[in-house]
Amino acid sequence: MQTGIKSNTAKSAKDLARQIAKQIAQEPMEVLKSVRSQTGAGEVAPTQPAGNTPGPEQKKAPDHQSMQADKIKTSRRMEALNREISDIQKQGLFKDLQRRISEGEEIPLEDYQTLSPEERQVLKAQMEAVRIQKINSQVQSDVLVEPAAKKGRQLFNFGKKTAMKREQTHVEKITPPSG
Repeated sequence: MQTGIKSNTAKSAKDLARQIAKQIAQEPMEVLKSVRSQTGAGEVAPTQPAGNTPGPEQKKAPDHQSMQADKIKTSRRMEALNREISDIQKQGLFKDLQRRISEGEEIPLEDYQTLSPEERQVLKAQMEAVRIQKINSQVQSDVLVEPAAKKGRQLFNFGKKTAMKREQTHVEKITPPSG
């Protein structure tokens, strides 16, 4: 279910990016249309000499060139946005694969053609590290833990040296005859 949501999100992000690029490309023309009314120049007719009046052919040429320039800029922006979207999708895929590998899932990297060789190498190394970590944890759980030996009950008897001193200083108590 998540893959459907992710693809819908990616599609909507792509569509939104395209819409924004188109809107940006059209905005400069919209601003120019409203300049005349904002400056008040619409009321006053421009005064030009009669001999230098440009014909309709001369007006179309600069407009046509600017339109082509705008189209080129727009197409470059769209290409840049599409590249950025694909980069974001690749990064998301890479992070998702890293997360799944760290959770212990085995993933065939050959199925993902969009990954670069460096990213595949990183993911293979991560899978190998997770595999080794699993093996080490299994080995540690299989090792038997030996119980510790009980301590002696004698409190301050610390070996032969103290026992010898005790024997040397031992004094027999003389008991009076009970008779």
